[in-house]
Amino acid sequence: MKYLGIDENGYGPVLGPLVVTGIKASSDITQQWPDDIYDSKTLFSSENKFVKIEKIALAILKITKKKIPESALNIFEHFESFHCPEINPTVCFENLPEIPLWVTIADIEKYAEYLYRSLAQLKVSIKCVNSQVICVNKFNNLCRRHMKKDFINYLLFEKIILQSSFDCDNLIVNAGKIGGRKKYACFLRKGFCDWSVTKEREDEEVSTYLLKKNEKKIIINFIKNIESRSFLGTIAGIYGKYVREIFMRGINSWLKTERTVSGYRDRYTSEFIRKLNKKNLPYIDCVLRIK
Repeated sequence: MKYLGIDENGYGPVLGPLVVTGIKASSDITQQWPDDIYDSKTLFSSENKFVKIEKIALAILKITKKKIPESALNIFEHFESFHCPEINPTVCFENLPEIPLWVTIADIEKYAEYLYRSLAQLKVSIKCVNSQVICVNKFNNLCRRHMKKDFINYLLFEKIILQSSFDCDNLIVNAGKIGGRKKYACFLRKGFCDWSVTKEREDEEVSTYLLKKNEKKIIINFIKNIESRSFLGTIAGIYGKYVREIFMRGINSWLKTERTVSGYRDRYTSEFIRKLNKKNLPYIDCVLRIK
């Protein structure tokens, strides 16, 4: 039996990519995990937010890959086809920052040792991390094909779940609810067309489905407020937050912003978008979402 925690980052912003992260482990826990790991949104609003997020994210990579990435590109080396042949790739990759940005290698290694020991006591062994990204250009093109935003988000969930099920017969998935959606059976039956899909529960708090294919079985729980109910879902949210911030730093560098634009629906981002639209820049479709 393996466990998979999934959460998204960038569902609501107007700039930058949509990121979904899955973290696979030997088990999951619902409470009493290390005190300094909590909801990525709360963590991001705290003092020294970038320090905390980077330290946790790179420590997770250190635990799973046995090394710290030498550059931001190493984080994305497993992506299948992120570069778009029709769009200038500088928007996506050529302006990514050097990492680590906010902490030292020594800090990451020390925290990785602490986290590994803490999880060993809780009998949690992290096996792998998988972040999937839809860049703004692809996101916009899917929207133009009348694809709803929650379904675009779900497609990344589905991809991670399928990849995680390859090497195990029994998988339990704890995923964050997508946009507050309660029903997912119609999504699952499209993507898991050769699996039997049974609805176990559908309500405001949890929507649970049992999927079977030959000897394989997947239980998928879409959970409201996953950050308080699943450790794997919580660290998936933190890791995905870091991935998105790295991309946003690259986008800010490409746009030569005077101050860092978050991409969320804050006042400064709104003012910046108004200025951006007046410039009629090429490749704006790689930066600004249409939804």
